[in-house]
Amino acid sequence: MQALKIQANKSGKRYALVTSGETFSVWAECENYAPHARGGTAKSWRYCEKGLTLDAAQYLFAKKTQGKVR
Repeated sequence: MQALKIQANKSGKRYALVTSGETFSVWAECENYAPHARGGTAKSWRYCEKGLTLDAAQYLFAKKTQGKVR
């Protein structure tokens, strides 16, 4: 897997447009409580959608990075 773009929206949440072979996906960076990590939070990446075409992935990525999504 390789990240093509990484951007943050207005609230600071980061999203990544990722390719893996022929398909594309959109991932979001999350912060969760982790007692073993310094400061008590650990960051990880979780997918929003997998198995998309390039056009669909770019549309979803643009929509997510535009601003706060409700």
